[in-house]
Amino acid sequence: TSLNNLAVLLKAEGQWSEAEELYRQALQGRRRLLGNLHPDTLTSINNLATLLSSTGRSKEAEGLYQEALEGCRKTLGEDDLDTLFSADN
Repeated sequence: TSLNNLAVLLKAEGQWSEAEELYRQALQGRRRLLGNLHPDTLTSINNLATLLSSTGRSKEAEGLYQEALEGCRKTLGEDDLDTLFSADN
């Protein structure tokens, strides 16, 4: 979570490439330690997708948004708030 929190801060400061690197590190670690369908991993996927979308890389972001949405549906169910937020992206 510290990597993710620092990435959020860097993104807010406009340090896009630095934030992206930390988001990717956080996602890689969460995938390795928690698995692809853990809610924290899904949050990391969504965070990276949001950054990529913000920097005009919509094709790359789209795949990640889709992965996050499918994971939320499988893990949390259709009516969960996180699933609904993922669907909104």
